[in-house]
Amino acid sequence: MEPKGYSTLFTFVVLAFALIYALYTIPMQIALGAIPYLVDTRILVSFFAYGGITGAAAFLTLTAYRASRPLVGAGRRVIEYFTIALAFYMMSTAAMTLGLGLFIATGISFSLTWYGLIYPYCIPMAMMFAGISPYFMLKFSYWMAEQKDPGRVREASVLAPLSILLPVMVLPLNWFGGYPPVFSLLDMNLKIYLLGLGIPYPILNIGVKIYPDIRLFSNGLLLLVNLVAVTQIIAFLYRKAMEETDHVKAARLKTVLYGFLSIVGFFACYTLDAIIGGGFTILMFIGFALLLTAIILLYLGVVAPEWYASWLQKRRTKT
Repeated sequence: MEPKGYSTLFTFVVLAFALIYALYTIPMQIALGAIPYLVDTRILVSFFAYGGITGAAAFLTLTAYRASRPLVGAGRRVIEYFTIALAFYMMSTAAMTLGLGLFIATGISFSLTWYGLIYPYCIPMAMMFAGISPYFMLKFSYWMAEQKDPGRVREASVLAPLSILLPVMVLPLNWFGGYPPVFSLLDMNLKIYLLGLGIPYPILNIGVKIYPDIRLFSNGLLLLVNLVAVTQIIAFLYRKAMEETDHVKAARLKTVLYGFLSIVGFFACYTLDAIIGGGFTILMFIGFALLLTAIILLYLGVVAPEWYASWLQKRRTKT
């Protein structure tokens, strides 16, 4: 199947997931009594961090797409798979930027009005995009180094955990964008009214949890999807870079390799942040820097703009 065929197939997966989540998951979470949370400094900083990464990823995705137009054969397929993978990562950060922006605008993570539901809706959408991208990263890396598709076993190793992740994220017990409902002995009339909407919310999220929270399990599955793909890619590219006799091509492979190592660092921060719980910790901001670094390194290694290829050649000449 051509790259466009794969992207079309996953587009249908995205639409199906989005429809199910909108019609089933969010209404169920509200019916069960999910508790929203308020804007804090970490939410504000995260909005600008995700926004900056989205802008950089969008620019590099467009540049990579333009670079693929005059290419033919295996060279074009490499850039096409890379562009699709980068586009899915971009849509992931764009979803978070949109959700955080509306979270900040409304002052609360969700309400009973449609615009207040966007933040808990954007989180699983972002995770879904970030779970699909590794599949295309795996295909792009093999085409870059071997000019062929990875074997079925390697593809299945990524698609299998992804096929588990998507239905798990649809479950209301993830409580994305809110706290699980609690049973509290505090005065149940103790409430505040936010944004003049006249909608009551508990002031404190204190009490006994009524339902479990499986977000950590979902985050772990997302980490697994990415690590399974990225570890294969790192091992594969390292071997190819060591075998490559052309200095410039070997340097490009190493640049891509460093980009994937940065992705591993991002997901390590992401997982530790999820284990700690609550809002974003400082680990997520370290992760943001690693993710931006990864995007730039992958672009330089794959597209190899003229100035970068020239710099690599001059560096070789000097040594």
